[in-house]
Amino acid sequence: MLHQYIEQKINRKNRGVYFKKGKWILHVLLFIAIWVAGAIKFNKNTTSDLHIKTWVASILISIPFILFFYFYCLYLIPVYFKKNEYKKFWIILTCLLLIFPLLDIGLEKIMAPYFPIIIEKSSNISFPKLIGQSYKNFIENFIGFTSILFIMELAEGIRTSKEIFTDTNQLALTERNLLKTQMNPDFMIRSLDGIVQLTSQKSTDAPDAVIQFSDVLRYRLYRSGERTVLIEEELKYLQSLFQFQNTLFENNNACVLEQQGDISNKYLPPLSLINIAEPLINTYTSSNDWSFLIYLLAEEREIQIAIELNTTYADMNSIIESINNNIKLVFSPEAIFASEKNGSTYSLRLCLPIQTRSIVSS
Repeated sequence: MLHQYIEQKINRKNRGVYFKKGKWILHVLLFIAIWVAGAIKFNKNTTSDLHIKTWVASILISIPFILFFYFYCLYLIPVYFKKNEYKKFWIILTCLLLIFPLLDIGLEKIMAPYFPIIIEKSSNISFPKLIGQSYKNFIENFIGFTSILFIMELAEGIRTSKEIFTDTNQLALTERNLLKTQMNPDFMIRSLDGIVQLTSQKSTDAPDAVIQFSDVLRYRLYRSGERTVLIEEELKYLQSLFQFQNTLFENNNACVLEQQGDISNKYLPPLSLINIAEPLINTYTSSNDWSFLIYLLAEEREIQIAIELNTTYADMNSIIESINNNIKLVFSPEAIFASEKNGSTYSLRLCLPIQTRSIVSS
């Protein structure tokens, strides 16, 4: 049932492609042009004056081609051509091109007693020549209209490509914004549980832990909508995150952040470093061997990051893959990421592009 529904939707869209967004106006103008051209041709080939019967005859003579053309663009193209059934398409089209000019001649014969103009038009032409002219005119009109349809197809293809490009960019922007604002639920729960535990123990570190965690949350809330932030601002809140975790772990050496190089007036997307650190911090275990070191070297156009993580966390591969995917999403192909494992020690190497000017708008 779903397959049939999808097929019906596709057929409906294909059939309407030549009439949507004002394209029907082209059809009206073209048929008016054929009508006027036919009326003028009648007048040119006869001794009669141009009058109402000439216009009516021109319309009636056009009926077979109109029927053929709309059968062609409303049925043949969407049902056969666009579904790659080319053999059936060409067989049916060839048969129609052979039959409809004959119908055109038959219609002229039927109408002749009521429209003497038609008799005048064909009285001096032999029957074989009349058939030849009918086929010639019909095929010329078909080629002309097919060219118009081809132009419509190109315009529709360009419009669709632009829509796809716009939608793709919008989707990528939405994914980047979502990545910047989301926080790992496990990390959040563990952090809040840690604060509750410090409070219940009436630890003197509890107020500082609350302030440090609040700083990180505030930064995530208010700065995630920016395109770029100063690296020194990002490092400030990353340091707050590390201090908060060290307070919870009761180990001031568990999370270490070191930085070298000039970071003044240099920018990168907000939460870039924090979103790398959070899932790695979430691998913490109560083992004394757990440790986390980030070393950053700021250069002119990029920032080199070396991460050393010692953990026995079971699902490290999925975390590393997630970090790699997120980096590609935020920095596109410009970022470089590599990882190694040696026992329980994981080494991550990143090279992220930085900017020397701020881009504020989201």
